[in-house]
Amino acid sequence: MATTPVCTSGHCGSTELWITYHQASRGHKQVTAQLIDVSDAARLFDLEDVLDHVFSQGFVDPKWRSVVWWEECTTAHLKASSSVQDLLARGVGVTPETALRLIITDLPTALWVRYEYVHCSHRHGATQRIRLDLPHLKCERLAHVTNHIFAQGYLPSRARSLVSWKGACGKHIDESARVEDVLAWGEGTCEEKPLRLVVDL
Repeated sequence: MATTPVCTSGHCGSTELWITYHQASRGHKQVTAQLIDVSDAARLFDLEDVLDHVFSQGFVDPKWRSVVWWEECTTAHLKASSSVQDLLARGVGVTPETALRLIITDLPTALWVRYEYVHCSHRHGATQRIRLDLPHLKCERLAHVTNHIFAQGYLPSRARSLVSWKGACGKHIDESARVEDVLAWGEGTCEEKPLRLVVDL
């Protein structure tokens, strides 16, 4: 027998829902909060309805529909079928502090790199994930990624003039290439298809 959720937060029948937008492309900039009117419970019954509303109003570009999901303020994942009123009854999304998090991965947050040593065939080339969403890390172009690798000591300084980038198929990729473009080509998007950093040592 189904039971009716008991309201324990004092927010039963709330008609407004707080959400915050967390876009990967904005990095660690201040997130944007928004108050959504959910008084029309029939039209905005669950989080999927809220998401449809966000896209239909143009708040987020529809092309990112396949890379968004909901989280509580604790970062716990929420199902799109979660009832809006059930969440509000639990105190979720009632205030800016408890706002629902709309995660939008409109930019990959990592680049996979494999180290290849030209003159040391016996040396195993490790594959590494470079986080692109770290604070204060500028990774607009491959040259920035190269600088980061050396700054972290992953390769010795003497090798700085001896490295070059290649795609999975072996095609040379210039240091000036934009990381966003490289990822759009399908290079470095996963551990199985890493970008190759050739080290002429």
